[in-house]
Amino acid sequence: MTSDGIATEDWDRVHELTLRIGGAPLANVDATADEVATQRLLAVLDELEAKYGARPSILATRGHYAETDEDREYWLLAAYQAAERMGDQQNLMLTASALASLYVEDLEDKTRGAEWLLKLEGHLREHPDPFEEEELSRLLEALDTL
Repeated sequence: MTSDGIATEDWDRVHELTLRIGGAPLANVDATADEVATQRLLAVLDELEAKYGARPSILATRGHYAETDEDREYWLLAAYQAAERMGDQQNLMLTASALASLYVEDLEDKTRGAEWLLKLEGHLREHPDPFEEEELSRLLEALDTL
């Protein structure tokens, strides 16, 4: 089960599709197959949202596969707010990391990047995660170069 209450068998469908999408370039799959898998992922997210409601995991996944930075920001902020309402520490940490990355690397917004890095740092104190701690260090270095 995800930290926000989605059954493992349901979330496995999302996981399988994200692996297919993420592995497409490595597997020499054409862009059309990648697009089909992305559309299928969005349909599965629609199904899960109808079943579970607007859970942070669903909203954040929409954000990761959004076509524009503006859409990505919208969905990630919605995911963060949903995680706050639920007290979902894992999704708070993961979404803060995704937002920090968006602001630092994609939007090059030093102020908002620093804000989300501070939030990420706080969440890591509550929910330690070695990968996200490395991500925090990497993003702090990137912030210094803006």
